[in-house]
Amino acid sequence: MREKALRAIIISLVFLVSLILQTTILPLLQFHGVMPDLLLILIVLTGLFFGSVKGGAVGFAVGLLEDLLAGRYLGLGALSGFLAGYTVGYLEGKFYRENPLVPLFLVFLGSILFNGVFFAGREVTGAFSAAVPSVLRRLLLAALYNTFLAALLYRPLFRIIFPGGSSRNLQTYGEFYR
Repeated sequence: MREKALRAIIISLVFLVSLILQTTILPLLQFHGVMPDLLLILIVLTGLFFGSVKGGAVGFAVGLLEDLLAGRYLGLGALSGFLAGYTVGYLEGKFYRENPLVPLFLVFLGSILFNGVFFAGREVTGAFSAAVPSVLRRLLLAALYNTFLAALLYRPLFRIIFPGGSSRNLQTYGEFYR
């Protein structure tokens, strides 16, 4: 019981640090108008590690927090985060988990889903109007950027979330990327 509480505190701190980085440093790393989304990567990894219910709940909570901090489109980030976290959590059992490319593929897919829902919601509200090729380019660029960042962060995040890192998934991933 004590270990679960400690893990929850550590995971909460990881999300807090990520939120601080997301709002302070990561905007400086924009590439063609797209910045990496560290919180989205954490939402996707939550779905991957803990399943669809927790992935969806964390996605909703983090998305709502982002909505409240941004002060616009209230609920759109929560919906996008929920769908990304839940979908990845649902899909995690459908893949061969020991494949080191699975987390990266799911981050790519989660990024497309999250940003697609977000752009569609902004379009419906009239707050965003862009040509389809431009939107598709931004979706793809954001997904690739997040996937690249996830490739760098997967191993350290796994070790933080699961101290000891004895999972075969991490061992396979480490061997693949050495």
